[in-house]
Amino acid sequence: MKNNLLSLLTCAAVLAFSSCSKSSKDDVQTTDATLETKVITDFTSVVANPDYTDLQAKASLLNTAVTTLVATPTDANLLAAQTAWKNTRAPWEACEGFLFGPVEDFNYDPTMDSWPVDKNELDAILASNNALGVTDVNALQDTQKGFHAIEYIIFGLGGTQKAANITAREKIYLTSLTQSLYNTATQLQNSWSASGGNYTKQVTTAGSGSTVFASRKDLFIALVGSMADICNEVSTSKMQTPLVAQDSLQDESAFSHNSIADFKNNITGIYNAYMCTYNGATGTGLNQLVAAKNAALDLKLRTQMQAAIASFSTITTTYEKAIYTNQSQVKAVQAAINTLHDSLDGDLTTFVNTNIKD
Repeated sequence: MKNNLLSLLTCAAVLAFSSCSKSSKDDVQTTDATLETKVITDFTSVVANPDYTDLQAKASLLNTAVTTLVATPTDANLLAAQTAWKNTRAPWEACEGFLFGPVEDFNYDPTMDSWPVDKNELDAILASNNALGVTDVNALQDTQKGFHAIEYIIFGLGGTQKAANITAREKIYLTSLTQSLYNTATQLQNSWSASGGNYTKQVTTAGSGSTVFASRKDLFIALVGSMADICNEVSTSKMQTPLVAQDSLQDESAFSHNSIADFKNNITGIYNAYMCTYNGATGTGLNQLVAAKNAALDLKLRTQMQAAIASFSTITTTYEKAIYTNQSQVKAVQAAINTLHDSLDGDLTTFVNTNIKD
């Protein structure tokens, strides 16, 4: 009788332990899912949508500044247009830190930001009798419109443009270019908006109804992949191509000498996406998801991001000059970016594949 009672008690204890273990595991999975969903939701509301809205607003200001310049071509108005152009570059380059979704699906990226432009092609357009309305500009090749065609006209070679030297034909082209850019920025913003294409919903319902992301893991893989991709593009294309060619006209923003700011904003965009921050606003970021499982990896990633961003301060001249005179500093920056890329492409991708279950 004692032995039977002992056996019953042992079985009950085993069953209770098994039940507790299953309950504990379920609780952990529920907690993980809640945090993952919060990270995804905050990414759309704190980073992606505000960045695209900022881009649209800045593009509108650029369009207005160019309209003023065309009507009243003074050097002061030219400077205002140049400043507005640089201000519009900042949110654009930042959003390249998460270059997935409509910006790729509908070719908004190449439409707005193809480079390097060929000045001979742009000069040929200006010398032609072709119509240059907005519809005509929209039909041009990507390297003949967007940010860098605008840049060529308002900055000129070496950034030496003067308002008085902008021709009537250039004014027509410029007016249509900036309107086209604003239109594309608006389409991009609308594609994420709840009242537009609502790509936000495709992201926030990842794994629970999204037709784009069958699982939350798929969404995180897309996000981390885009972060790694822009690292690779900055280091091995944007920086490396003109460095190897020893040709500053192959720089991303050669006429305005804004290339270093462009590169830095790309890496800042990665930081924004990881930390869930934009223009002072903050939310629950991927960093918190990583830190909850692997604090050492989170620290490593944050340290490498900050180091890559800070490294640009070691280049004390324009990138257009640095490729000739500061090559060691350029290569050091590339090394910092490559280190970050390898951690994103390797460690963070592995983390997502291992720890995101749904």
